[in-house]
Amino acid sequence: MSCVLPCRDKARTLAMLLPILSDTLTECGYPWEVIVVDCGSVDGTDSLMSSWGELPGFRHLPMDGSARLESAFEAGILAARGDAVILLDPALPHSPELIPAMLQQWNPMRGWFTRPALAAAAARCAGGTTPAAHETARPDMHLPPECMALSLLDRRLVDWLAQAG
Repeated sequence: MSCVLPCRDKARTLAMLLPILSDTLTECGYPWEVIVVDCGSVDGTDSLMSSWGELPGFRHLPMDGSARLESAFEAGILAARGDAVILLDPALPHSPELIPAMLQQWNPMRGWFTRPALAAAAARCAGGTTPAAHETARPDMHLPPECMALSLLDRRLVDWLAQAG
């Protein structure tokens, strides 16, 4: 599984979050990676991630300081290698606690997992259907902002988004 964690100037939060995330992901029992997508931090995030990047499973993906959250999520999703791609928000420190429950409810046949209230946004992100139903993707498609509310994406949806972009 891959966890995508976009940030800008969140070194303190990351310093607390990454050890918890590492423990939680290890306890889940699946191979994992954490991709920290840094949108031009100036608070020492780069040096923090330099240390964490030496550990197995952690990757640092620096972006231009003008990158928006949607672009950071998209870059992280496209860099992800896992069968499940979990989108995390460093502003929500409790998010690692949700990972085991999300994985238990994940249905790879459906293509994504969202909180029930966000199912409509998920459908919009996939054009109203699962990606397997699309024979060709629109070449102008970019990841819509509604997708940022998703918690977990299946590899098939990630591949479809990559093809569409």
